[in-house]
Amino acid sequence: MTVWNADGSVSAAGAALWTWEAGAGCLNIRAQAGGPFSRLDGRWQLASFLDQIDGLARPRIASTLKSGGMGDAVDALISLGDGKPAHFVGSFTDVGFARGLIVAGDGAVGPTLTGSNVEPVFQPIRRLDDLSVAGFEALARFRTPDGRLVGPETLMSQGGETDWTGIAPTMLQRSANVLAEQLAMGRKVFMQVNLSAAEIARPLLVEEIAAIIRDANLPKGALRIELTEQAALRDYEGALGALAAFRAAGAGVVLDDFGAGHSSFAWLAEIPADGVKLDPKLVRMVRLPRAGKIVTALTGLIRSLGMTVTAEGVEDGGHAPELLAIGCDYVQGYAYDLPLRSPDIEAAFGAWTKP
Repeated sequence: MTVWNADGSVSAAGAALWTWEAGAGCLNIRAQAGGPFSRLDGRWQLASFLDQIDGLARPRIASTLKSGGMGDAVDALISLGDGKPAHFVGSFTDVGFARGLIVAGDGAVGPTLTGSNVEPVFQPIRRLDDLSVAGFEALARFRTPDGRLVGPETLMSQGGETDWTGIAPTMLQRSANVLAEQLAMGRKVFMQVNLSAAEIARPLLVEEIAAIIRDANLPKGALRIELTEQAALRDYEGALGALAAFRAAGAGVVLDDFGAGHSSFAWLAEIPADGVKLDPKLVRMVRLPRAGKIVTALTGLIRSLGMTVTAEGVEDGGHAPELLAIGCDYVQGYAYDLPLRSPDIEAAFGAWTKP
C-alpha cells in the first residue's frame, strides 16, 4: 500500500489519486483524511464507485475504463453525491491499467498567471541525422533589476526574489505561445518545459495545462512536460498520477536525466512517455567499450517501447556519430546551440553553424 507523503502530496491540495485494474474490475483511490475526497478513499468495485457519482457521467467512465487501450485518455466531469463538481482525469499506462487524479472543480480553470519575473529562453533540440530543429526546451530565466537574465541558481545566490508559485503557469503559457507561432509557420516542432516536484504536486496545474493547450490550439503531445526522477521521488505515486492526467489533458511527457537515479527502469514500466533524455553522464560514457554496450542496450530498450531518445548536455559535437549509431534520435547541448530568447529563435532554423 502506498504511504502518502504529507509534504507536497497531490492529495493535500484538493485531489485524490486513482488506479484502475481491469482484470480485477477495481478502482483504488487514495485520498487524504479530511480532504474533499476522503470518503472515496479505499478499494472499490467499479459499480460501487459509480454509485457515488451522478448518473450522467457513469456510462462514459464505465465504458472508458472497461475498453481503454494503452495511452487512451480517461476524462470526465463528475458530480459527487454532495453535488460538488470534480474532474476524473488520467490515462492508460499499460494494458488494463490506468491511473490519474480526481481534481476538485468543474475543469473550467484557466492558467493562473502572476507577477513572476520568469522569462523562458529556448534551447533547440536537433535531429541527429541532419541537425535540423525538432523542438525546443524552455529554460527558466529571471529578469534582475538591472535588466540581466539569470538562471534560478544565480538569482537565489544574489538574494533575488520572484513569485515561485507563478513559474509553472507562466513558463507553460509563454512557451505555448512561442510554440503556436512556430506551428503556424508550418514548422513541425515540439516544446518541452521542465516542472519541479512542487509544481507537479499542484492539481490545479492539470486544468491550467488543458486550458493552455486548448487556447493555443496545440496538437496533442506538442507541448511536453519534462520530469526528473529526483522530483518524482518526492511523491512517486503522486507524480505518476499527475503525469497520467497531463497526458489526458493533451500534453506529452518526457523523462529527464534518465539513468541518474536508482529507479529509472520502473519509470519505463509505469510511465508511457513520449521520450527519454539521457543523463549527460551516460552520454559521456558512450565511447567507453563496456559502458557503451550498456547505453546501446538501454537506447534499444527505450525505442522498442515507442519512445524517442535525446542525448542531453552534449558539449562535444564529435560524439554525434557514436550517438547516432547507438540509437539516439535527438541531441541537445552547448556543442550545438546556446539558449535563445524568443525574438532570436528564427536563427536556429538556418544552416547549422557551431555556436
